Amino acid sequence: MAANPEKRAELFDHLAELRTRLIRCALYVAAGMVVAWFAYAPIYALLTRQLGSTLKGGQLVFTTMAEPFMLRLQVSLAGGLLVALPMLMFEIWGFVAPGLTPREKRPLRWTVPLAVFLFACGAALGYWVLPAAFTWFASFKTADAQYMVTLPNLIRFELLMVLAFGCAFELPIILMLLAQVGVVNAQMLKTNWRYAMVIIAIAAASLTPGNDVFSMVALTVPLMILYVLSIYLVRFTEKKPKSD
Repeated sequence: MAANPEKRAELFDHLAELRTRLIRCALYVAAGMVVAWFAYAPIYALLTRQLGSTLKGGQLVFTTMAEPFMLRLQVSLAGGLLVALPMLMFEIWGFVAPGLTPREKRPLRWTVPLAVFLFACGAALGYWVLPAAFTWFASFKTADAQYMVTLPNLIRFELLMVLAFGCAFELPIILMLLAQVGVVNAQMLKTNWRYAMVIIAIAAASLTPGNDVFSMVALTVPLMILYVLSIYLVRFTEKKPKSD
């Protein structure tokens, strides 16, 4: 019974630390939103540039008076999350790290920069495939029709594409963390690679918001490569049985 108050106090300490870190994360995102709000013009130009000549005489339109403000607010939120991403990852690491032993921390100390790097690579790839996705959709337009694309839907589609690719590229990090808690190991990943490739293909088809063939292939192939690389990364992070 004497241990219960100590455990309860320890739980309250963890909850207090979690609350503090969540407040910091909210402040990081808010600061990032301010930066993105004032940088809205170049961000908007960067996003709409990927349309290229796909519209072919069509128009980008707003359908309500409030849509320009809401669009800027949504873009600022997405930009704030991207700007704050490194700090958010460091806060997560700071909360989890005290519960790990020095031996467990050693292979994971570079997880945060690797996660940020992989997300950036995935987001860049998602942005790069946007013109091909737009061209694929435009190929179904009849000659007597004209595009009138609402800007919120267009920007939302682009942000979802970038986010989907960025999150999908976190596959090695997820597998490394699962290996750390003993859920998977390198031998399991190597043995079941055929099933993994099928799951990756299905996941890529589900994650791409446009479901166009080019985007799905552009996401599937890198994920398959990342899965193979993850097998070697997991070897350094998985829990090995203790020798007697």
